Amino acid sequence: MKNSIKTFLLIHGAWEGAWSWEQTTENLEKKGHKVIAIDLPGHGNDNTDVSKITLAVYTNRVKKELVNIGKPVILVGHSFAGFIISQVAEEMPDSIEKLIYVASALPYDGKTAVEVFEEDEESEFLENLVFSDDKSTATMSRETILKVIFTGATEEQIDQVLPKLVEQATKPFFEKVILSDSNFGRVQKAYVETTQDKVISLKAQRLGQERLGINESVTLERGHVPLETAPQELANALGSLANSIKRI
Repeated sequence: MKNSIKTFLLIHGAWEGAWSWEQTTENLEKKGHKVIAIDLPGHGNDNTDVSKITLAVYTNRVKKELVNIGKPVILVGHSFAGFIISQVAEEMPDSIEKLIYVASALPYDGKTAVEVFEEDEESEFLENLVFSDDKSTATMSRETILKVIFTGATEEQIDQVLPKLVEQATKPFFEKVILSDSNFGRVQKAYVETTQDKVISLKAQRLGQERLGINESVTLERGHVPLETAPQELANALGSLANSIKRI
């Protein structure tokens, strides 16, 4: 069906880049969808200095891409990008056909990402970060990436990922997203849950969905990065959620 073909804009999470969506993109394109994955500032091939990165800098990059595309898209965010795409939806609701969060932290009740993670008693994320002396950036050990972040990944996958990960600016984790019913509230939303997630627990994922009024989801029996450990499953989930748009 003609209307089943969608345009996806994929936004990666912290430390990663557009490269993390490569296999998911391939699987979506096999279904006929148009897929665009971008590097956020300071990630992948973008050389923005880490000291200049804020949540607004991330958000503006996504907004610029939406303007370039010129029509409503399925906007997908993984992990911390849940905060980014929420802010984008607040500022450009008419450019989004649907928001889909993948294993995402959600900015409910005006909380920062750090506050969301701190309140998640089952998360193993913050305690395993390695901060710079001034706390402005953070990295992770190979063991953390293997056992906490990339649950279910092979040693070979970890070896391929490690050289691509960047030093992550921490400032965006401490910034708030303020959402309104008149803008963010009228954008359709869905969530891809990850039951084996050690970064943001399933309990925390579902709490965030409840707080933001997200009542449509697909559950994957996977860890935090299904875009790399289960790209075909994720592509199937994204395709299904994208095509359940409610016509108003």
